[in-house]
Amino acid sequence: MSGVETFSVPLSAEAISSAWLAAFVSDISSPSFTLKHSFTNDSYWRDVLAFTPDFRTLHSVSKIQDFFSDPVALARPSQFRLLSGVRHRRISPTKTFIQGIIQFHTVIAQCSGVFTLTQTEDSSWKAWSFVTMMDRLSGVVDRFNAHTPLCGPAEWDTAMEYTAVVVGAGQCGLSVAARLENLGISTLVLERSGRIGNSWRFRYDSLETNTPKAFNHLPFVEFPEGSGKYTPCRDVADYLEDYQRTLGLHVLTSASISAASYDASSSTWTLSVSLPGQASITVTARYMIVAIGVGTMGGALPFMPSIPGKSSFLGSVIHSSEYNSPSCVGAQKVAVIGAGCSAHDIAQDMATHGSQTALVQRSSTLVVSRQAIDSLLTGYVGQDVPPTEIADRFYVALPLSAQQNPQYNAKEIYAHIDQDLRENLSQHGYLLPGPEDNFVHRLYVRRGGYYIDRGCAKLITSGKITVKSGHEISHFSPSGLVFDDGSQVVADLVIFATGYSKPTIKEVTENLFGPQVADTVHDLGGLDSDCEFAGIWRPTGHNGLWFAEGDLFAARFYSQFMALQIMAREMGLLSPDQKTYIAC
Repeated sequence: MSGVETFSVPLSAEAISSAWLAAFVSDISSPSFTLKHSFTNDSYWRDVLAFTPDFRTLHSVSKIQDFFSDPVALARPSQFRLLSGVRHRRISPTKTFIQGIIQFHTVIAQCSGVFTLTQTEDSSWKAWSFVTMMDRLSGVVDRFNAHTPLCGPAEWDTAMEYTAVVVGAGQCGLSVAARLENLGISTLVLERSGRIGNSWRFRYDSLETNTPKAFNHLPFVEFPEGSGKYTPCRDVADYLEDYQRTLGLHVLTSASISAASYDASSSTWTLSVSLPGQASITVTARYMIVAIGVGTMGGALPFMPSIPGKSSFLGSVIHSSEYNSPSCVGAQKVAVIGAGCSAHDIAQDMATHGSQTALVQRSSTLVVSRQAIDSLLTGYVGQDVPPTEIADRFYVALPLSAQQNPQYNAKEIYAHIDQDLRENLSQHGYLLPGPEDNFVHRLYVRRGGYYIDRGCAKLITSGKITVKSGHEISHFSPSGLVFDDGSQVVADLVIFATGYSKPTIKEVTENLFGPQVADTVHDLGGLDSDCEFAGIWRPTGHNGLWFAEGDLFAARFYSQFMALQIMAREMGLLSPDQKTYIAC
């Protein structure tokens, strides 16, 4: 423990954390590999590449011990060091954790771990959650230099060879390309639209990120200082375009894959890439990363439920994907169908520009304020937020499965945030989820059924936006919508903010690479038995095929681990079945 640093935190948290680390090192060093002195019986250990070449979450100390005994013995962790920044984190009136970060080395990598300690019945502090992750592979030097691009000028030809090809130049695709190039892995990005950032650029004008700018930086290049705390969509689009230019990433826009094949004997992809007005380009690569936004903006088709009588309606009907601004539609009476973030944003847009606006809420919506989201992200509201790489680790300190555990008590947490906001909404006919609802599931698993309030709630509670809830739409009438109780909403314009019909990743795979490749991939995107997202940022079931998707945080955070997985394969550090590391 000679490497322990001085802390600017209460001595009790420092002393508790130091004692826990000593107990943990003793436990994993014992011949029997017991964790009884350092982990609670109901504990979680999530490992992201530190001890196995995949993402895994184990629950209960007995399962953790059984699983990690061999990988830890093979990895031979050493040089444990407790970092400054240990903190008390009160997540509810009755629950306080101690959280901190450690660094250590294995035989192949430098790693870190974030621990969450809870006080047990005998007053000792033990890990209820522990998340370990690989930070860098030993002997691999980062290439990024703030003064020079990662890549030299591209030399375009009709036949090109790269180590990796990324399909999609959104936040995930660009982040992965940057991470790979940083490790010296040559990467080409193919973008089907004519300009980087168009998936953000052509959304409605008032769209902003719902998370603070400090939470949204991509690797190596931060958002400009002059932009606001919440970034407008067109500024995000411009940032993505500047990101590519700053790093020199090789990107072909207006590019579509006209043919693709995989040669298992040489582990090589061969692509025929079509460009407007040019001869096709043949590209070969060992790794294919699909980052077209399946499940978010890029790979989805607008969904509009079929409602009888639409042809009788004398007004206009559009999907939210067609909406840009109030000035484009010019309606006096508007009905917005839906109650997600886009529906609220559009209703707020219309109401603040003078339209008589009704929000048609078909099912309950979880509502949280931006301030609450800030707190839930890192627990640093009202305090100085630490550097991004530290804040990121605290954000993932609790595995998804742990956040749904009764000991975390997500219901109690939600019950004590934004109480006044929810009470005021409820008094105005707004449907809110009951106390039994799991807000963690809506935010992080379902990724829908919620609204992060940026002002629409006040318009509802002040009566400037009316809410129609609790009844299904029966049919259109010439003047608007008729509900199953006979009531009506009069409208000149009906906007369906009803989301998108999202193709499965198997369907996307088949469209890009054919049925033989699609048959080999996992049922991607859902949760696996470890409560990890299957096949996203992880192995997919097909050699050399990877999927990347998510928001700006996911792009920054998980792109590092995708690049490390590919680099480990390039260095020959995996066993033939790719389930364990081979010690150097």
